[in-house]
Amino acid sequence: MRKWTWVIVTFVVILIVGGYDFSRHQSIEKQYHMDMENAAAAINDNNYTAAENYFQEALTRRNNDAVATHRLKQTKVFVSAMNQLENHRFGTSKNTFAQVYKIHHGSEVLNSRSHEKIQEIKKVQKNITKYNKVLKYARELNEAQEFTLSNQQLDTLFNTKEFKKAYYTSQWKTAKQLQKSNKTGLSQAVMPGSTSSSAQNSSNGNDSTATDGTTGASASSSSNSISTLPAPNLSSAEKQAADNYSGSNEYTVTKKDKELNGKVITQSQINNARQELGNKSGQFSDQDVRNIIKEAAQKGISVSEAAQ
Repeated sequence: MRKWTWVIVTFVVILIVGGYDFSRHQSIEKQYHMDMENAAAAINDNNYTAAENYFQEALTRRNNDAVATHRLKQTKVFVSAMNQLENHRFGTSKNTFAQVYKIHHGSEVLNSRSHEKIQEIKKVQKNITKYNKVLKYARELNEAQEFTLSNQQLDTLFNTKEFKKAYYTSQWKTAKQLQKSNKTGLSQAVMPGSTSSSAQNSSNGNDSTATDGTTGASASSSSNSISTLPAPNLSSAEKQAADNYSGSNEYTVTKKDKELNGKVITQSQINNARQELGNKSGQFSDQDVRNIIKEAAQKGISVSEAAQ
């Protein structure tokens, strides 16, 4: 009788312990799935720190669980890529986003977002190459004291909605400083017909010295100003892409635009034309005056008549 009693007691104990283990296992499994669901929800809400915490909690429920391990790693890689993008490390971040795809059992949401970011970075890199090409040309115009034309180049950037995004902060700062230099150059330019200009024209007997006399003070000031401007921030790959860029600028002035009957229109001719234009001369850039001179010559009329 005692033997049967011990058998029954042992059986009851086994049932109790087994039931407890089963119940505990079910509870842990329930918590694991809840952690994974919360992690997925956090990713949907762009709360990646919370997602990492939930994945780590899930791993306390299931040690070395493959899905939780891979998604935790994937989330960390994605966050790293986002930080690199915020610091404008475009090439590095693009490569890091590409690593997100290589993680097995990963989040499809993170895969999709990584793909979108890679496409966005490609667009940004293409724009940077294009914008730096415009900045380079605007700088050359500034150095040639074609301040109005330089500003026209800059306006094509400032009027572009995409250019205002934070990705292009470096290019934006360069453009604003260049615009400021152009403003200074325009304000310091000596207008033909003034006392200073007349004195210089009477004391200089050739085109080259007349040009130097007309622009001496402003050229020195402009040169000092433009030399302090930061060059466009380009990586070696972007520099090569900029050099290979085959697009054209809307306001590009060609060699032919500066010639009349195959000969370069001199600064002396421009100054004489401005004197004939009188008060209206301030409305025209040097290239505008060249165009007026060419039109007057072609039609056999005066410069003032061609400007009407």
